[in-house]
Amino acid sequence: MITRDAETSTVQAVFSLARAPFGECFDDAFFFPSDQHLRALEFMGHTLWTRARVGVVTAEHGCGKSLLIRRLLSSLDERFVAAAVSKEKLGPREFLLEVLQQFGFALEDTDKTDRRRLLERFLHHQASSGRVCVLIVENAQMMHPSVLEELRCLAAVEVDGVRTLKILLLGQPTLNHVLDSPRMAELMATIVPRFALGPLSEDQTAAYVAHRLHAAGAKNPDELMPHTLMPLIHACTGGVPALINKLCGEALVWAAEDGGAYVTAAALDRAIIALGLKDRALRVTAQGQLPVSVVFDAHNTQPVAKLVVAMQGLAEREVVLAANRILIGRGEEADVRIDSVFVSRYHALIVRNGGQDLLLDLGSTNGLLINSNRIVRHVLRHNDLVQVGPARVTYHNPLAVQATQPDPAETICFARPGFPMAAGEDDDTASVLAFGRRDPAER
Repeated sequence: MITRDAETSTVQAVFSLARAPFGECFDDAFFFPSDQHLRALEFMGHTLWTRARVGVVTAEHGCGKSLLIRRLLSSLDERFVAAAVSKEKLGPREFLLEVLQQFGFALEDTDKTDRRRLLERFLHHQASSGRVCVLIVENAQMMHPSVLEELRCLAAVEVDGVRTLKILLLGQPTLNHVLDSPRMAELMATIVPRFALGPLSEDQTAAYVAHRLHAAGAKNPDELMPHTLMPLIHACTGGVPALINKLCGEALVWAAEDGGAYVTAAALDRAIIALGLKDRALRVTAQGQLPVSVVFDAHNTQPVAKLVVAMQGLAEREVVLAANRILIGRGEEADVRIDSVFVSRYHALIVRNGGQDLLLDLGSTNGLLINSNRIVRHVLRHNDLVQVGPARVTYHNPLAVQATQPDPAETICFARPGFPMAAGEDDDTASVLAFGRRDPAER
């Protein structure tokens, strides 16, 4: 079995690279100065120089919080004394021990010293010497409530009415929920500045990849990893630097194995499959964010089940049915989002099972029409036309499996009290539900 180190050496040899371009590296040469990362550094520095005692930076996992901490620490001069804690799930005593050790105390785990008192004396001494103490806590959303209490006590330490400790909390977006909880009310009593670090845009992703390749010694980064691959790289990674590194590193391995001079679309496709990102590629393609031509599985020539969504005044868009359940509705969480007041938040659901695609009305206000018939439950057929509010949704799947027997649970709604009428329906207060499949000849 080829080890990761052997793969890295092969990539460097094949493409004449001095270093692994997408490995874990904290050298200044590999730092990509995106606009949002520079603003995050500026925010963190501003927190240290102002009267703010706490600053919060949130970002999804892999967006570069650890790199920001390293950059910040390297920029501090002798006026600052800093401790950075990144270990997760520490108890209060372990947390205080880690902070003391980061500040330079040679304490053992078995030491019985009053750690909080020792830390408070240290903060007093540093403040009296004119130094600013900084405590940086990474993965702060994982803090135990008892650790939050220790943080609150440390943040309250003062010398001559001035707080002695600056605290920077970095974590995933769920950290905001932790900080807004009642137990954090005292620590967050004043307005605490917060900064949300977002992922890279598609253009930034392309620049990031080129920057890393150039830092690794690539003579022509754009030739080694063509710009035509960038939309798919960004779509599969969401612009998260850690995922970009994984995908591009894997693509280089496959390209080296193929013996090519650059990363081909086929090498990227294999990397996407190897990392389990195929569903992401299909999903973004289905949402119209990528042209269908970039869907990568070139060896799969079978037709793909999809929906074609058309609304007056808007371009048609295709949605590939890649998941087992596809939610149709107005809400942001919908897989097929139709922005209209005539569409319920959870309007309908497509359940895929055994080659059949079953459409279910989720109790929507305005219902579903399929081929001009009002339907509550229906097994979709190729070229079925589904009316969802103002949207006309055409189902395409030549390979759709049809039931050999009528579906006894299939429901056609001819009328219902208070239910909007389909074209040609009479205003009737009666409710009639018909079970069983309609004769195709009547369609």
